[in-house]
Amino acid sequence: MRLLIDGFNKSVTKRDNQIVIKEDGKEVDYFLPKDLKQIIILGKGAITFDAIALLSDANVDLIAIDWRGNIKYRLASKEHNNVQIRKQQYFALSDSRSGYLAKKFIESKIKNQKSLLGALSRNRGGVEFLDIQKNKLENLSKALKDIKNRPSERIRSQIFGIEGMASAEYWQGFRYVLGEDFDFLNRSGRGAHDIVNSMLNYSYAILSSEILKSLHMTGLDPYAGFLHSDLYGRTSLVFDVMEEFRQQIVDRSILKIINLGQIEKDDFEIKDGFVFIGDECRKLLVKTVLDKLNTEVTFNGIRKTYSDFIEVESNNIMEFLLYEKHYKTFYIRW
Repeated sequence: MRLLIDGFNKSVTKRDNQIVIKEDGKEVDYFLPKDLKQIIILGKGAITFDAIALLSDANVDLIAIDWRGNIKYRLASKEHNNVQIRKQQYFALSDSRSGYLAKKFIESKIKNQKSLLGALSRNRGGVEFLDIQKNKLENLSKALKDIKNRPSERIRSQIFGIEGMASAEYWQGFRYVLGEDFDFLNRSGRGAHDIVNSMLNYSYAILSSEILKSLHMTGLDPYAGFLHSDLYGRTSLVFDVMEEFRQQIVDRSILKIINLGQIEKDDFEIKDGFVFIGDECRKLLVKTVLDKLNTEVTFNGIRKTYSDFIEVESNNIMEFLLYEKHYKTFYIRW
């Protein structure tokens, strides 16, 4: 399970072989480390050295996310001890393997975008505009396959050119479903000026923490991406892998919250032109995304949680680099 710690004056301590959660010095809950997969800290408090050691021994990830959705710090167990994994990762940046993987990440993303738009159309009895957008994505997917495999730095601009066009068509379909109530014009990334982008940004940060953990356990360097280029402080490989999971884990979660009428404009605050998420809405977002990560789906005849499939994809990258096994992209036909 994933444990969410929110609010103020919380503390994480150790008692025998248990992780104890306290608030204002009083015990509110306790857990066995073997039952925990990750602890996400949203509030303010403290953690003892003994608790850190116990979590590390049990390979329990601990990550803190600030009010903007940025990962502030992460405490984890020791890294994978197979140096050949990272050697091959770095070598691949100079050969066609990097370009191959870069294309695969976007291939999966476009398939998931197309699949989501198709599902939204079917759920509404067939919507011509959504079907048109879906067909545009199909054509862009074919164009992606025509790019020859070369080192990613030589074809990155071509790949991102197609990805940019695909995303523009996808977000038009996404906006069509939302309607005009949420003032969503397009995907803006960091520094959100509307409610939807603020929720997307925060939720993608939660997803990135899950991917970061899986890469760490696999032994891959999260800073050395194949699609996303090196940038100081950026976990480029996390952003690479995230392309395969954005739609099914985050975008669908946002649509669910909105369609169920679980949020209102009063749940957000505007400061200096930027939109900030209120505490209750933030808790709802975290719970919804974490529930989605724990949801079981079937892919290639195998039934696992989304979280498990993230680990599978991290291992697939590792096996491709070490043993040249075919890299299977992850996508769901809804």
